[in-house]
Amino acid sequence: MNQFDPLARPYRWLEYLVFQKSLEQCRFGLLPALAGCRRVLTIGEGDGRFVAELVRRYPEIEVDCLEGSQAMIARARARLPEQAAVTFHHADAVCWDYPVAEYDAVVTCFFLDCFRETTLADWVPRVQRALRPAGCWAVAEFCEGRSGWRRWRSQFWLGIMYAFFRRLTSLEAKRLPNWKRLLTETGGRVQEEGTIHGGLLEWSTWC
Repeated sequence: MNQFDPLARPYRWLEYLVFQKSLEQCRFGLLPALAGCRRVLTIGEGDGRFVAELVRRYPEIEVDCLEGSQAMIARARARLPEQAAVTFHHADAVCWDYPVAEYDAVVTCFFLDCFRETTLADWVPRVQRALRPAGCWAVAEFCEGRSGWRRWRSQFWLGIMYAFFRRLTSLEAKRLPNWKRLLTETGGRVQEEGTIHGGLLEWSTWC
């Protein structure tokens, strides 16, 4: 059984308890960048709130959802209208055989923080090759903050979250990886970005 399966049912309410709807707002902040996309890949989709809103706003879009938890996939499917062109792939995202130049956009919401930089360094280029020319990578993630009390607060909350998820799941990361450096080193450039929840959460699009 996937370690995230037991969290599928309570995950939404745990998220709301700690962050209210800030994580959801951060995810949805990526949606305008996906207008005009024909085919999108979401990685680590979770319980499906993002893809449900994506197909609600853009009914003609085709989406592949890559998710390692069958329980999360079941909850995600239940949120979708019958006519939605969404295909779920139950697989380990790190080991999945990514197609080349297949997608207009790739989306990762609170997924990159699960891995060590050494894992991401091998994985990021494979995901980038799945994008079509001029495709974008849309990211919603936690942020450590630049300095002062905001950085201290971010590190405090991140420390609690990593301790919690490492105890309950097979999460490999112990701290937030420098995923921005990895995307930049492999040719990515920020197009748009923003922060919410006092700078603890950030969204950005990379092309």
